[in-house]
Amino acid sequence: MLQPLFANFTSEFLKNVRLRIGIWLIIALLLSYLVTLFSDYQQQLQENYGGVLNRLAQLQTLAQQTEWGDRANQAKVLRNQLEMRLWQAETKGLAQATVQKWLSGEVERIKFEQPYLQVEAATESLKYPGLWVVAARLDATFESQSFESLLLAIVQYPLMTVTERLEIRQIGFSVPKFTLILSAYFTAQTP
Repeated sequence: MLQPLFANFTSEFLKNVRLRIGIWLIIALLLSYLVTLFSDYQQQLQENYGGVLNRLAQLQTLAQQTEWGDRANQAKVLRNQLEMRLWQAETKGLAQATVQKWLSGEVERIKFEQPYLQVEAATESLKYPGLWVVAARLDATFESQSFESLLLAIVQYPLMTVTERLEIRQIGFSVPKFTLILSAYFTAQTP
């Protein structure tokens, strides 16, 4: 069944010049496509090989360094310093109460006009397990001296408190107000 088709194709191929040219063009296109594919593949392999060689050189350089013990000790010292700056509480409720007490004391000491303080419940940090975050929001009338005193108290406080957002606004001719959102970071203190 295939033999008559092949014989028919062969005779047509020999007789028809356009068919021969078309088939040779198709073969040339397929060969050029294969050459292009192999060239792209070779280029990709060379890039991968170069990247692996660079990474190997970096690893060899790191392996030859001898200061790893010193670096580990420095990292431990830095970690201990940072951990000493974290607030500590036995429970999340006590963490919230501690921030409430500290911030309320600062607001009373500075004597803000119309203060509104809201301290949220402590939440577990998504990035660092075992670390609690207590967010607090303070809204009050803006007076530059009082406000500077508050910022100074926050900056000088030895425990880690981060200012997340500060907004000072004045609508029309009204008295300027500010909103300050803070976060305090706690670790669980064993009783």
